[in-house]
Amino acid sequence: MSSSTYETLTETLVTRIGIDPERLAPERTFAELALDSMALVELAVALGEHTDSLLPLEGLSDLTLAEAADLLSAPTAGR
Repeated sequence: MSSSTYETLTETLVTRIGIDPERLAPERTFAELALDSMALVELAVALGEHTDSLLPLEGLSDLTLAEAADLLSAPTAGR
């Protein structure tokens, strides 16, 4: 997991989605953070603006933050 990608992910969760930073940990899933489908779409769009990768919406709620950061770091993420 790229630390800069993870930091971008968590910063976006805090600033755009409004998640309390104390709730964030690499092993937490988006479902555990209680993100609904609209919040997941907003997150994916916001991250797409900051990275060259897209998160796949299908199955996103079951991913951990670390897994999502790995996907965003991959050269072919979401494509």
